[in-house]
Amino acid sequence: MLKLGKTTFILGFIFCIMVIAGCGQKTPEEIFISAQNALNSLESYAATVSYRVIDGQEEREYRFKQWVTMPSSFRIQLIDENNSIGKTIVSDGHRMVIENPKIGDSLELEVESLEQQKPLFIGDFLRFYWMAEEVGKRIHIDDGVEYVIFTCPFSNSYLSRGSQELWLRSPKMIPCRMITYDENNEITSIIIFEDFDRSWKPDQDFYKIGDLET
Repeated sequence: MLKLGKTTFILGFIFCIMVIAGCGQKTPEEIFISAQNALNSLESYAATVSYRVIDGQEEREYRFKQWVTMPSSFRIQLIDENNSIGKTIVSDGHRMVIENPKIGDSLELEVESLEQQKPLFIGDFLRFYWMAEEVGKRIHIDDGVEYVIFTCPFSNSYLSRGSQELWLRSPKMIPCRMITYDENNEITSIIIFEDFDRSWKPDQDFYKIGDLET
């Protein structure tokens, strides 16, 4: 009876070790897969954004609330008192309207006409990333916090060549920043996501654009 009890204890001890080992740290590849799955499943999100643009010696910073539904519907509302607080940009993926409640004015544009002037969204980064032939990924530890960083080439009408990074905070893989570099690896813009909510879903008419008076 004593021998049976000892055997049971040993088996239980081995089982506990196996459970603890199974709950250990993930491998880098497992971490990358978890981050990619989080991005692939992202359908919409809401966040408060700090957007810093660096142009030579000049820096401009904007703060706004952002609501996005993949692939191209979004609403941006400026909340910076020094930069037209309350000004809103809404796109349903086809048309885009800029509304300025301070002067009661609205302006409608084709989406393509403002494409290079709006901050990049996560969906924009993913489009570049999945289409690029050469991309990078790495794990970075900063002050005890683990980040997964994806990197891909980036170009637009202002940058002949450059790159962009998307940072995800582990372990929940919450997007926390996007950084754009020029061809000399100098930072040209930084987007910081605050209060990122990947569970946010829009109401049916959230991006609705009515007919503007002419």
